[in-house]
Amino acid sequence: MPRRPLPAPPVAVDLAIVGGGSVAVSFLYQFLLALDADPVRRPLTIHLFEPQAEPGPGGAYQDDLPSNLLNIPAGNMSARADRRLDFVEWLREQDPAWLGAYGVDAIDPADFLPRPLFGAYMRAVYVRCRALAQSAGITFTHVPCRVSRVAPRPDGRVDIESPSGAASVACHAVLCNGNLPSQAFPALEEAPGYFNSPYPVAALAGGIAPDASVCIVGTSLSAVDAVAALQQAGHQGSIVCVSRNGRLPSVRSPHNRPPDTLLQLSRDGALLLAARHGGALSIDVIWQALRDEVLALGGSLDGGDLLGLQGDAPTALDEEIRRSAHAARPWQAVAAATNSAVDQIWHLMPDAERKRFQSQWRSLWMARRATFPMRNALKLQALFKTGQLRVASGFIGSRHDSAAGTFHTRLRTADGEAVHVSRYLVNATSFSVDAQRTADPLIATLLLEGHAQADAHGGLALDYGTGCLKDARGDAHPGISVLGSLAGGTYFWTTSMDVNARLANGQAVRIAAALAARPAIGPGNPGDTPSLAKWTAHRPPRPAPAASS
Repeated sequence: MPRRPLPAPPVAVDLAIVGGGSVAVSFLYQFLLALDADPVRRPLTIHLFEPQAEPGPGGAYQDDLPSNLLNIPAGNMSARADRRLDFVEWLREQDPAWLGAYGVDAIDPADFLPRPLFGAYMRAVYVRCRALAQSAGITFTHVPCRVSRVAPRPDGRVDIESPSGAASVACHAVLCNGNLPSQAFPALEEAPGYFNSPYPVAALAGGIAPDASVCIVGTSLSAVDAVAALQQAGHQGSIVCVSRNGRLPSVRSPHNRPPDTLLQLSRDGALLLAARHGGALSIDVIWQALRDEVLALGGSLDGGDLLGLQGDAPTALDEEIRRSAHAARPWQAVAAATNSAVDQIWHLMPDAERKRFQSQWRSLWMARRATFPMRNALKLQALFKTGQLRVASGFIGSRHDSAAGTFHTRLRTADGEAVHVSRYLVNATSFSVDAQRTADPLIATLLLEGHAQADAHGGLALDYGTGCLKDARGDAHPGISVLGSLAGGTYFWTTSMDVNARLANGQAVRIAAALAARPAIGPGNPGDTPSLAKWTAHRPPRPAPAASS
């Protein structure tokens, strides 16, 4: 029998980036810029593993309907942490006719623009990355496949394996592999008429009969995007959004302006605040600091404004629109400004306080902090007025009746249980952060082999100072770091591009410095073993000491 050919030896690379969405390309861009600041360095080799032909947009910013708006103003959307208006400046260079096709006739940093525009910008950033790499003599390769296994070697390097058999061994691997699919309704995933995600909303609107009844599970930003897409597509059937609390997000005031600085909830302020409270931050201390920041900005502490109105969703939405159309809402500006320190605030909270927040306050925080733009609020208001849209609380669960081809959604009401019947069911409960339960091959293998552990608050457990992956023993591996939604248990708010760009920049600067100091890699010279101790100069400040120390 002929011998089977031996597998090719793994390709040695300096840096492997797993994933090619917005966070990965933001990291790559800032890594190359960090290298560019050092004119004397050896040539590097980079592999970007991304199955899509065009890295950059990822799932979050793919081509889609213009109704799918960013939930962050354009001025806070950038691939660069140090250049917040990079997206806006790029837009101002584009063809007005192309922008007009998305309903954009002027570029205001305060505007909420269609998400596909940011995707196009990220494609352009990726083109910049290729040009930067070429001009710097860096060997850069887009490997168009998924990664099925990442594992540390005894020598400190990292094995990267794909289902196709292609293998690399890297000095550093950065995992930016995006959101895990929702696991909310596994029994429904094969049911006709079920959508496990609203995205892309173009596929959602195109896949639903225009006169059919639709039930959307969720009342958060994803649900708003689904409703707006159906409205733009001319959907005529009834739409019901259901959740446990029946609360829509807050409507962002177009009059808001960011504060010049926060007094207590900036990065430095949070450290000082913790020092005055024994070195840690409780929910009560944070809540009082938020109130103080709002008052300092001239805002109101009216409970209906801060916490939202109780009662039916149409009335609450009417009031949200009225307040946001009338004037700035300082509490929204303060909450948005905490993005600059949100990871540090979360880090300074003891685990008991984090658990308390997750169980008692997260739902309300998400409904109030995650605001949505006035343009989509007015669409929902119009649908409420015609009776086409309804929002219900008390969600219990949904099942599929295969004989009738319908979905039966159970709701808890004041009179007992009620059942809503719909032709389609859309899961708008957001992506999963439960690494322990995911079927994703890469994450499952990392956990199975003990190279990672799940974080109790979502995603994978990481070293706060470096973003490096913690193994089953709790030891951080300096050659593997994580960015994006799987870093949420450590950094909390990793669904916002400005936070992700800042975290990506921190890792980019650190890894660039480490790689620049290495000798050239090769089969006989793997370079120095990565060490967390070598990176201590790049760590953020330690948590504040107790006030008594």
